[in-house]
Amino acid sequence: MLSRRYKQKKRFSFKNISKRKKIIFSVLLVLVLFFAFYTFYKINSYKPDSGKKESVKIETGDRPLKKTTTIFINADGGLSLRQERNAKSARLTLIPNSTKLEATEELEGWYKVSYDGKEGWISKEFTTTQAPPEDPAKGWSVYKNTNQGYSVKYPLNWKYQDYGGNEATKSLSMTAFSNQELPVTLPVGSEFIAPVMIQVSGKTLDEITKDYVAISGVVAEKITVAGNAATKYTYTSVMSNTQMTGIVFSASGKTFILSEGGGYADDLLKMAATFTIGG
Repeated sequence: MLSRRYKQKKRFSFKNISKRKKIIFSVLLVLVLFFAFYTFYKINSYKPDSGKKESVKIETGDRPLKKTTTIFINADGGLSLRQERNAKSARLTLIPNSTKLEATEELEGWYKVSYDGKEGWISKEFTTTQAPPEDPAKGWSVYKNTNQGYSVKYPLNWKYQDYGGNEATKSLSMTAFSNQELPVTLPVGSEFIAPVMIQVSGKTLDEITKDYVAISGVVAEKITVAGNAATKYTYTSVMSNTQMTGIVFSASGKTFILSEGGGYADDLLKMAATFTIGG
């Protein structure tokens, strides 16, 4: 029989642990204490110095742009550059339509921009990030007929000649535009045809319309010139067998005829797009 002392369970004692296990246990204990103190330190480091709670303001709505954005003014009459983000704020200047700008901030429906040496805010509503179509008459020269009250742009390096009125054709004014030299006076005894001509006629709109409608094979198309309803006539000249174009409209009590002598239809249409009454 086993003695009573061997039947009793052995009690745990640190003294009974080997030296190697004591070392491992001590190292683990030191690591646990180190991580516990480090965690406690990091948590307390996030507290404000005052030890008081601080409120955090959450910003809502549009946020300021982090980088510049290219925008274009999309307002026919131009857009006001305001001192503040308010339609009633002082206007610093007027920015023309289609002007290209660099927005540095966007906030609550407003862009912060610089123009003409001034910095302010413009309404985002009247801007676009799409570049406007290229002006086909960009860089063209400007012709003004103060007597007849109109102005028009014509291709750069072209020339013009004002021939005044002509009683025989009931023309109050006729100006020819060409990429070549033009005669100082109208040739006598022959039909004068220039690349582009602008006439202010003494005839009524109905009379001129009848003349064009009478041309064999003419094609009529409704267009707009300087905000006025106009008709573009395309036909083939019997004399030169060349396709020609004439644009007829009435404005300010006068009848205007814009025409080209064959092969210059594109130039005529571009010039018509720049035609202004009251120039």
